[in-house]
Amino acid sequence: MLRAKSWADRDAGQQTAREKRRRDFVSSIGIDLKKFDAGLEKDNRAQEAELKSFLAAFRHKSAGRRPLRAADARAAAHHSEVLAESGRMVLPVFASSIFAAEKAQLADIGGLEWIDGPIDSGWVFPDDPSLIRIKDTRHYPNALCWDNRQDALPEFATHFTFVPAETGTYEMTAVLAFHGFYVLRCDDSWWNCRDAGVRLTAQMNANQYFEIGWRGFPALLDVEKDNTEEVTNFDRTFFLDYTTPLRGGDPVMVTAKGVVQAYAHGGGAYAELNFADGAANYIQPLFLSVQRV
Repeated sequence: MLRAKSWADRDAGQQTAREKRRRDFVSSIGIDLKKFDAGLEKDNRAQEAELKSFLAAFRHKSAGRRPLRAADARAAAHHSEVLAESGRMVLPVFASSIFAAEKAQLADIGGLEWIDGPIDSGWVFPDDPSLIRIKDTRHYPNALCWDNRQDALPEFATHFTFVPAETGTYEMTAVLAFHGFYVLRCDDSWWNCRDAGVRLTAQMNANQYFEIGWRGFPALLDVEKDNTEEVTNFDRTFFLDYTTPLRGGDPVMVTAKGVVQAYAHGGGAYAELNFADGAANYIQPLFLSVQRV
């Protein structure tokens, strides 16, 4: 944190010096700085009013949209049906019930082998199956292409634990569903410097005796624009993979974590990446697929 503050203080000093050089140059070519400043202030007020109107008209539609859990449940039921036809039985992990015409039909059905004791392949559910609610917003009307941000970016994490049955190399794939939306609003012109953007990044690590090492992935979402007004829903399921040797018989913890970032500079510029508001916007850790290779 101290290092980040030092960089921020240094950046602030540099930006002050740069702004003075720019204003000196503008004045040297005959531009009236008082009129120039008044024009910028007038434009900023207009941009802020347009931003307020835009958010009031469109943001609530994504924040209050219909949840997609019913559609997800239908898709899960379809997948279960396909697997059942191939001789496999797939049950939800919570509050599951099985019905049969005769008790004898259930005699050979045991527990869920892929979460009962050591495994060399199967599915592992998250230690905490709760929905993750997280968002970031940015609105910095006084900034010109920089904002000197010092607060930490919002970060999320989910964990999976299991015991490998045998020593070997394991391929582990964390499956996470992202349901959210992002808002970008910006009106850049030749006399100012405005932009707005959002980023969603993720990385993965495994720990057995010690942390094996973080693996980064290409950005799951990376959008930046200079001139736009948009509210876009974002519904994706991502598969994050990690391969490493593991020792049989000792527990392993696999962590998938990520960062949600929004940034915006200039009057009327606004950015938001939201996996929190309403019933339909969240991040859901589904399961970890484990396979010895």
